[in-house]
Amino acid sequence: MKIVYTLLAMFLAFAASAQQNPQYSQYIFNSMGINPAYTGSKNVLNVNAFHRSQWTGIEGAPTTQALTIDGISASNKLGLGLALTRDEIGAQSSLSAYANIAVKLPVSEYGVFSLGLAPGLVQTKIDGSEFGIEDDPSIPVSAESTIKPDIKIGAYFHTQRFYAGLSASDLLQFKDMEQVEPERHYYFTTGYVMDLGPFVKLKPSILVKEDFNAPTAVDLNAFILLADRLWLGSSYRTSVNLFNETPKEAGMDKRTAVSFIGELMIHRSLRLGYAYDKMLNEMNNFNTHEISVGYYFFRKNNTKMITPQYF
Repeated sequence: MKIVYTLLAMFLAFAASAQQNPQYSQYIFNSMGINPAYTGSKNVLNVNAFHRSQWTGIEGAPTTQALTIDGISASNKLGLGLALTRDEIGAQSSLSAYANIAVKLPVSEYGVFSLGLAPGLVQTKIDGSEFGIEDDPSIPVSAESTIKPDIKIGAYFHTQRFYAGLSASDLLQFKDMEQVEPERHYYFTTGYVMDLGPFVKLKPSILVKEDFNAPTAVDLNAFILLADRLWLGSSYRTSVNLFNETPKEAGMDKRTAVSFIGELMIHRSLRLGYAYDKMLNEMNNFNTHEISVGYYFFRKNNTKMITPQYF
């Protein structure tokens, strides 16, 4: 029962402050949901789907499904994509659809700088009847939904070995809406691939997520690539007080977790990924699983796609 009340408190805190965007562990292999400037970076038509079940065994725990499609123009100067996401936690759910476009600007023989834009629509639904509370005017007694436009922007630079990106989401704010407006989120990512041997590569990377209203979320990642086919690695997720003091409610002062992630290229076009997240706080008895599958279409003759590209 304590867990049920904890989850309810976390949901109420989320609904009151709207801190959370959908959580991903395998963004390392497909960052289009975080940064629209990443769109088309793999230089093929790339279809990726994933499902995430967080804290399995708890009723109303977060679940997320997403489908992304992106590709590159014949001139290699324009990336186009579509990102669909469904996210649910407790009595709240959201559906979003974004159309991504990224302009590719070669800046050296091996480097490409991209600017991305993703306009979209987000439908948010809250079903207050699931709480069974009828005497609280702040909780709707039935399902209520709203639809609003949104825009994401981003910048991204990459070579075959190095990448860095900066992006922002939830840019359109409507403070007169009845439901609490999500805060703007800002993302910074960077990583590098180095050779450890003829068949082994190491890829350290970092993700920083900030909304200036809660502790800064930081992911520290390290992956090994074996024989250009199998990624194995781990991600350490924590929060630090860069701009705000840690909130005390709902255990948000202990958001530390570790992820174990693998991705296998079954053949040159099909890849399969899995992530297992372990909370390092009072929620450590509940597991989180994430499965992804991707496929490359219309591979260009000059594009080596035996493995996913290093970025």
